[in-house]
Amino acid sequence: MTIYLKPEQFAAPPAPFRTGEGGHLWLNAEGEFETDRRVEISANSTHALLGHGVLEALNRLPLMGELGSEREVVLPQETLSDATKILYEADRKTYGATWEFDVGVDEDGRLCRVQVDNREYQRGLLLLTDLLHAASRVGHAAWLRI
Repeated sequence: MTIYLKPEQFAAPPAPFRTGEGGHLWLNAEGEFETDRRVEISANSTHALLGHGVLEALNRLPLMGELGSEREVVLPQETLSDATKILYEADRKTYGATWEFDVGVDEDGRLCRVQVDNREYQRGLLLLTDLLHAASRVGHAAWLRI
């Protein structure tokens, strides 16, 4: 039996489906790191990023950590422009095709898959590009957890 991610599960999916989040990172006046959370990445968008190889492409940049590890990964200020270009390129795969990716096996041994909702994925990519543009404009780094 195969389980598919349903639209009503995009924000809070069951395992093994995953979500992500992101925000800005900066040094405060005392020289300490501060962060905020600005975006939530749905399970649909998270698995589209994984399945389309977008995280793999981003991981080729000099990041502080590895995206996909489910840990917070810092995108230094100098990588934000290149990361944005990768996200723009990813948007090209959101038109005219149906994409389906294996996610893993649930605790009952059923295969879990996502059939990508391209419109929702486009919104997710837009949120991420806006996050990176905003960080760049104010001189911050960004962080993502996927």
